[in-house]
Amino acid sequence: MTSDTRSAAPGSTSRSASTAAAPATGRASGLPLLLRQALPGLVVLLAVLRTVQPVRDPDTFWHLAAGDHLRETWSFAGADPFSTMSTQPWRLHEWLPELLMSVTQQAFGLAGVSWLLPLGVAGIALCLWVVLRREAPLLVTTVVLVVALVAMSGSLSLRPHLVSFAGAVVTTGAWLSTRRDGRVRWWLVPLTWVWACSHGMWFVGVVIGLVAVVGLRLDGVCRGRAALRLALVPLASLVAAALTPVGPELLTAPFAVRDYAQFVTEWRSPSLTDVPFVAFLACAAVTLLIWSREGRRTPWTEILLVGLAIGFALLYVRTIAVGAAILAPVAALTIARVARLPREPVARREVVLTLGLAAAALAVAGLLAPARGARPDYGPNDLDRQIAALPAGTVLCNDYDSGGWLIWKHPNVRPAIDGRTEVYAVPYVEAYMRFQAAAPGWEAVPQRTGCRWALLPASMSVSDSLVRQARWTVSARGSDYVLLRAPR
Repeated sequence: MTSDTRSAAPGSTSRSASTAAAPATGRASGLPLLLRQALPGLVVLLAVLRTVQPVRDPDTFWHLAAGDHLRETWSFAGADPFSTMSTQPWRLHEWLPELLMSVTQQAFGLAGVSWLLPLGVAGIALCLWVVLRREAPLLVTTVVLVVALVAMSGSLSLRPHLVSFAGAVVTTGAWLSTRRDGRVRWWLVPLTWVWACSHGMWFVGVVIGLVAVVGLRLDGVCRGRAALRLALVPLASLVAAALTPVGPELLTAPFAVRDYAQFVTEWRSPSLTDVPFVAFLACAAVTLLIWSREGRRTPWTEILLVGLAIGFALLYVRTIAVGAAILAPVAALTIARVARLPREPVARREVVLTLGLAAAALAVAGLLAPARGARPDYGPNDLDRQIAALPAGTVLCNDYDSGGWLIWKHPNVRPAIDGRTEVYAVPYVEAYMRFQAAAPGWEAVPQRTGCRWALLPASMSVSDSLVRQARWTVSARGSDYVLLRAPR
């Protein structure tokens, strides 16, 4: 790398030099050094313990079934084995965590699977800690860590998307490090390959890289061949994503989601009633306010990354967490500039405390898992016996959320809908949503699907319509669901 690629963006070199030279006195912030060093670990501990719970995300169950299917067939794409109404090819583009979930269930049961959520949250929190500490002193790191975890909290559920949140943090931190030292971080390419095997938002890492390269070029950190060399990282990452077991079709998978966003609650636009969104906005507002009052030119790299983060957060409820992952490192270095606190060296004691408290939290979560996670906290479990008694291959009209639970727990039935929305044609999903709401034309869905049985929430509009208008009978009644049978 030539010398011009190693020059930092305007203002960044002086900040790094000043903070590195500042004495890391024990009480410079009013708090003892030991307490400051323990704060990140305490945050990680509380975040992990908060997620000790039964499996309650309805999508977790079909991810488990997908992992089981992969272990049986080692087929990454093909005809859907679970529903008779799916018409699109089913591609296991999240196969790596699904495989982990399946193996964990085989070894430790559902309790072991429930422990994977605390493990995933610990991984995200530790990634945040590592990246934030490169940019900020302990107190700033702790505050931003808390805000970032709150902003992510709405999406911290037991699903492969946890990989995307950690990946976005690590990738953003890597490009901020490149701004300082000009080094090309080729390891982002294999990271993207693993990411692309884990979750459909793998493209976020590529976008972060492209945005960062543009920012570095505008800041004058890299020019000419140096800029092209840096640009090879996101481009090579794109190629890596096409080389997963799913194949090049993976590159088009993110575009298919847009057609189904209207049907899924987590794909709605965020609002001020969403606490994670408010936390994100607060962090972004503080960052922008500091920029507006600083007597310096804000580097383009920071501006573009924050703009990207805001764009993700405004897009969908589900992408607030992605925005928070990108924003947090930039917010930390921005707040650190005005906090005027010395950036303490990352000492061994801090590392031991943080990793030790994280490990302690995971140990406690493991001890609690058999009592709290052995049974699912979702689905009509009180109707298990009646559902299991249905003939093999029974097509069941069910509500959208229970489809994944049925796929996992009752392979003898074929749900008419489930959370793998992209395997169904959009017109079919539209018709099924009308069926659930008992909207005009709902009567055509049981005929189209061939359903002779239905498993639906008792409070759902169509449950009453099936009984009163179509003369279906209640075969069994649970606490929340009813099992209905069509007239003979």
